[in-house]
Order: sequence, then structure tokens, then C-alpha cells
Amino acid sequence: MGVFSVPIELKNWQNQFLPESQQGEDLRCNALVDTGAAELAIPTDLIERLKLKETGEVQVYTADGGEHTYRVFGIVELSVQGRTCQVRAIELPHDAEPLLGAVPLEEMDWHVSPQEKKLVPNPKSPHKPLLPLC
Repeated sequence: MGVFSVPIELKNWQNQFLPESQQGEDLRCNALVDTGAAELAIPTDLIERLKLKETGEVQVYTADGGEHTYRVFGIVELSVQGRTCQVRAIELPHDAEPLLGAVPLEEMDWHVSPQEKKLVPNPKSPHKPLLPLC
């Protein structure tokens, strides 16, 4: 589960293809590192500011044991401490704290150090992500 927050940067990946008037903002905020969460989840207000497009829905279960249908948006270019990936975002309620889940952490090859309350690079590749492809 989440034990600490890290600063993140969010961009609408599609901005590069859109006229300037239709582009979303580039945002910086903090996200709770939550290895119990699967993906990136951000509140509605950030989705609106990024001008992300809805891509579908997903069934989720939450820490309280409830099952819900949440909307999915994309594509987000997510940067954490100099490493970047492109992921979808699950919509959270307006006042929720962003969650940085296991999938984007794996994609950027970050390891979680709960004792030190920080992300650490993969010791096999400390300068850039090294992803398994087998």
C-alpha cells in the first residue's frame, strides 16, 4: 500500500497532434506511491485540465472492499524523477489524491523502498529503465 508521496509531471500525450487551443496543461503534483494500486489514477479536475479524452471504463475494487465502475482516460505522459512512460489514467473523484500504481512504476523501472520512503532505480540499470521482454 501507499506509504509516501512523490512529485510527478503529467502531460496529455496527444497535445503534440492538437492545435494549441485544444491542448491541455502540463501539470505537476504529488502522487501517493501505492503498490496496491495497479495503474495511474488521478482526480477529475486534473483530467479536465489535461484535456484527456475518455477511452472507456474499467471495473475496480477499492481499499474499502467496494467494486465500482470508473472511467478511463488517455494517453498521459507521466514523468517521475526523470523517467517517463505513457499510460492510461483512471478517473478518481474530484478531491482524491493521485495514485501512482504498480504498472507505471514497473514501466519506469522504479523499485519502492518503504523504509526509506522513496523510489530507487533498478540496481541492474541505475541510469535508465531496463524492462523484461521475455
